[in-house]
Amino acid sequence: MDSKESITRVYIVYFLVLVVSVFVIVQIFYLQFYKGSELVFQAEKQVFELREIKAPRGNIFAENEQKTSLSLSVPRYKVHVDFKVIDSVLFYKNIDALSDSLSSLLSHKSRKEWKELLVYQKNRGNQYFFIADRLKSHQISRLKKFPIFKLGQYKGGCIIERNHERVRPYGSLAKRTIGYVREGKVPIVGLEGAFNQDLKGQDGRMLMEKIRGGNWKPIQNELSVEPIPGSDIYTSIDINIQDVANAALLHQLKEQKAQKGCVVLMDVKTGFVKAIVNLTIDTANETYSEQLNHAVGLASEPGSTFKLASLLVALEDDKLKISDSINMTGRYRFYDQTLTDGGKIFGKNTVQYAFEKSSNVISKLIYDNYKDNPQQFVDGLKKIGIQNKLGLKINGEGSPLIRDANDPLFSGVSLPWMSIGYEVEITPLQTLAFYNAVANDGVLVRPQFVKSIRRGEKTLKVFDSYVLNPSICSKETLDDLTIMLKGVVHHGTAKNIRARGFEIAGKTGTSKIAQGSKGYGDKYQASFCGFFPADDPLYSCIVVIQGPTKDIYGAKVSGTVFKEIADKVYAQEFEKKQNEIEVDQFNYPPSKDGSKEDFLIVSKEMGITQIERDSENLGDCIKIKSGQKSVKISAINYEKNLVPNVYGMGLNDALYLLEDMHMVVKFEGSGSVISQSLKAGSKYTPDQTIIKLKLG
Repeated sequence: MDSKESITRVYIVYFLVLVVSVFVIVQIFYLQFYKGSELVFQAEKQVFELREIKAPRGNIFAENEQKTSLSLSVPRYKVHVDFKVIDSVLFYKNIDALSDSLSSLLSHKSRKEWKELLVYQKNRGNQYFFIADRLKSHQISRLKKFPIFKLGQYKGGCIIERNHERVRPYGSLAKRTIGYVREGKVPIVGLEGAFNQDLKGQDGRMLMEKIRGGNWKPIQNELSVEPIPGSDIYTSIDINIQDVANAALLHQLKEQKAQKGCVVLMDVKTGFVKAIVNLTIDTANETYSEQLNHAVGLASEPGSTFKLASLLVALEDDKLKISDSINMTGRYRFYDQTLTDGGKIFGKNTVQYAFEKSSNVISKLIYDNYKDNPQQFVDGLKKIGIQNKLGLKINGEGSPLIRDANDPLFSGVSLPWMSIGYEVEITPLQTLAFYNAVANDGVLVRPQFVKSIRRGEKTLKVFDSYVLNPSICSKETLDDLTIMLKGVVHHGTAKNIRARGFEIAGKTGTSKIAQGSKGYGDKYQASFCGFFPADDPLYSCIVVIQGPTKDIYGAKVSGTVFKEIADKVYAQEFEKKQNEIEVDQFNYPPSKDGSKEDFLIVSKEMGITQIERDSENLGDCIKIKSGQKSVKISAINYEKNLVPNVYGMGLNDALYLLEDMHMVVKFEGSGSVISQSLKAGSKYTPDQTIIKLKLG
């Protein structure tokens, strides 16, 4: 390349750069002198938009003497500052005091750091400077009294936005049944999902102004509409029984190193569920948690608990009597397959004895009586109603499987296998509903979790007992079934769970778990289902544990859990009746210390008018003493930086009081506070002190 050609190329590049530069300069002059005013106008033009404000969800309450929350929405606040509305003289006169107040509330910055930051943002004219998020109500109450901020949004520049956070005070207790709703996502789970329309309330709207930096600032005006909170759901869950059931199941799962398990305890007459626990092992760290609702959704082969339904059909069809004599040889052959009694030979005895010992001779009884018309046996099962779903409000109920005799998969051995709980599938809750019907004079009721829906003091809906089948069988058959169930515990396979002071009636079940196309492996399901007290049933209960590694039999694995729950629940019922007797001696029932507001609301509903006050200014928490002629209430006074005495309070009241005093609270158990880790009257450091409560 010669020098002349190189010079030519340099000139071309130079010329192009010159053209681009001239174009840029022309554009700058054009925007500055011809379009400048228009662009400034566009930049300064106010942009408003109505935006949706989510309504706080209603609370989900347990069924206890106090409003015990299972799931609730708690207010959390976000704070910003609009420095443009704050007068400069006012700002610099009070900046030291404001910085001092902020450092005491939000200690992650010192007084000096707050002052420097606020002055800098004031000089910038920031209209939406972030101060803090997720502040609690008592913190906002303090912040509203701070210098400058106490003048409100339009003079003090303090913009407070309220959001709501969903919390479960009792952690994992009944977590899967309580459930959740994820915005815009599926699935919706448990009671949160089933009653979402009631809980979610009515969203409001807020006028928002677009400001510098693309942020949106809320503007209060007549176009803004406050959201309407959702309705409250009052469940039938008893938090004390729930705690007992959870602890009993968890202990046995750990002892057996089992895969998963569930417990359901139900009120016999009404079908309202008092406790439901579903625990699954996390193999990574060998801990158990509520992951899936096995009680509702796990349809599996129930094993020997199904023998009760088989004998019900045979008794109703007058095919046999429980006093009939049969020979239990220990081996029962059907075509090319054999059922055994696990190496035991019970000899000649009654049908009742065979049931009590859970002998598989029952398969032979059913086969011999229905082999010529197996559909008659299937139809007998269907008359009970166990082939249908229960129609639960919550999602995910498993489908029962009861094959008809004309089903392609119904084989020559299906009849005897069905009679002992194989080749059929049923969920734990469906099994419990059937056993509950036996305890409930033959009335099959739908298990339910919710008793009422309320908004404030207004009851919107009440859920009554729902009958699915008014009579599953005759009175004579019911009597025979009850005799056999009591015999199982008296001297049968579950004699290890006999209780003192009351009788348990129930049936053990042990079954192999099907592994799909692989057939049956070496994993078992152990269960126990029954009711108590046997002669006048109050509660029915089922315990199912899958994959135990030490024992496999229902009596040892699940029966012991049933007994522990039954013992504690019966003791609780006995104590309740004793309290009722004591209360009858007085005009007014006893009440726990706690919220004044809650006490006054309950008193009004109960028609309690004779209330003596020791002072007109009682504060939020009160001490309550019931007498023969009146209820006396007095103020509970707490000194600053001294630990209060919360003994005897319910969890909600104790949490409210202690958190309001800037203490970090941890707790275990359920019921009322029976001990606290820090002695009442001792000194503590706000926002740093952890106090542990034990409930019982």
